[in-house]
Amino acid sequence: MGYELSYDQERDLILGKVEGDLNRVLVEEMSHEFAKLTSSSRCFKLLNDLRSANITPSTFDIYAMPRIVEKQGVPFVSRRAILVSELSEEFEFLETVSVNVGQMVRIFNDEQAALEWLNAGEALPDKPDSGGT
Repeated sequence: MGYELSYDQERDLILGKVEGDLNRVLVEEMSHEFAKLTSSSRCFKLLNDLRSANITPSTFDIYAMPRIVEKQGVPFVSRRAILVSELSEEFEFLETVSVNVGQMVRIFNDEQAALEWLNAGEALPDKPDSGGT
């Protein structure tokens, strides 16, 4: 039960995995850690695997989740692909309310499509120069 987050330097991607219930407390904790990882890695792409998660919160809790993410300092330039085993009304509602507050969030049930979306689209902030040319 819980979550894991890690930065995959080779793919320049933050990987998340949630098991068990997806609730407000977990979203708050995970968002806080994601915000710290974006700062330290300068990576703004998250592939969040929720295929082993249960979304059980009320409609009000789902509606509040994007604001919880924002409050924890997750940069608006972040692209967050949420990978689920089955598309559901709850996950589609989460995507809609996230997009409505200006967050780049998409729900996928295909990992390859999620990765393609994360690596496409508008440019993300540049990484600091590593000293080489």
